[in-house]
Amino acid sequence: MRGRDSSPSFRREQLLRSEPLPPINVTPYPLSTSTEMAMAMSSEAQALQERVKVLSDIVRELQKARDDNIPHMNNINALSDKIVNEEKLTASSRNKLKMMYERCVTDTEKEVQLMKKALNTVYQIRNIRHDLRIQAKNSGNKETIRRGALMKMLLNCAQTLPLWIGNFGEKPPPLCGAIAPEQNYVAKVNDMVACLVRGSEGEDNWILAEVVSYNPATNKYEVDDIDEEQKERHTLSRRRVYPLPLMRANPEVNPEALYPKGSIVMALYPQTTCFYKAVINRLPTLATEEYEVLFEDPTYADGYSPPLMVAQRYVIQIKDVSKKK
Repeated sequence: MRGRDSSPSFRREQLLRSEPLPPINVTPYPLSTSTEMAMAMSSEAQALQERVKVLSDIVRELQKARDDNIPHMNNINALSDKIVNEEKLTASSRNKLKMMYERCVTDTEKEVQLMKKALNTVYQIRNIRHDLRIQAKNSGNKETIRRGALMKMLLNCAQTLPLWIGNFGEKPPPLCGAIAPEQNYVAKVNDMVACLVRGSEGEDNWILAEVVSYNPATNKYEVDDIDEEQKERHTLSRRRVYPLPLMRANPEVNPEALYPKGSIVMALYPQTTCFYKAVINRLPTLATEEYEVLFEDPTYADGYSPPLMVAQRYVIQIKDVSKKK
């Protein structure tokens, strides 16, 4: 048995890394100095920095709540050790322990609410930066994003994808992780989607694109290739467009919202803007981790590439469009 004197005090990682949180760029990728300065004066950019300050305040409040909860957890550990060592649970100890647990549950619920508030603020910041990026894209002095900056933006988009946090027993919604979209779902303007387009030599390729518009009368999308070096706009039927996940699934809470090992999927090949067929080799174990996939590649002896990491954001179901081209 573990004696009371050997019981370690409860330790929790500090959330605050800097005080306050530093300002962030108005868009997820670098712009020219003139464009950056012009956009920094916009109301959206000012709202962005205000949200950063709000986030800093919430994180500070959350850290205090976590610190305040530590003594209560230590008290539970100490009393539990005492009961184990004495091999005796009295009515008084039972009631005291029950009250301690109830106190910690209340404290934990407060932490959860603050965490949700912080995450919602992060998503607000993400949406503002996305809107500013679209403004820059549609401005009169359009700038082509360099390849490195584009890859950084796509990584940032995947890492900041909202994490779905449901209530106890609540099932993940459509477009959370591997959960398919509803049958009549229509992607919104500026949403990123996977699109099957025909190349100059007649070959079909799945590319990453952004929705420009959707015509319900014709059931067709207009989409822009995310790779601005291509500068291509495509008009595609709904069956050639597949929405990307809008939320990340937490493997620790909702493993059913992940693709099982061995599943055949379409995944964005690292450092490109194209999707290729792949096999899920290893699932993420934390919400911050990525899938490990094996891409089909006939240049390798076994027909598959070495393991590569791909974020939940860029892993989608195989969509068969062969019947209608």
